[in-house]
Amino acid sequence: MKTALKVRKQFILDPAKVETVKKITKARTDTEAINKALDIIIANTRIEKMLIAIKGKGDIKDVYNRVSS
Repeated sequence: MKTALKVRKQFILDPAKVETVKKITKARTDTEAINKALDIIIANTRIEKMLIAIKGKGDIKDVYNRVSS
């Protein structure tokens, strides 16, 4: 398993949003919550790109309406 390079950043974030993300992702720390949220966004973007690529091919239907175009 490849170890990712980590960098220290400073952000001004809404604490209520961070707490909400912590609860949703069951993260123990703010950093873990933000990392999980970023992973979710990256995964959703990959899924959307794949759905767009296969849209109209075969009988695959977007039952969750994840593809906007």
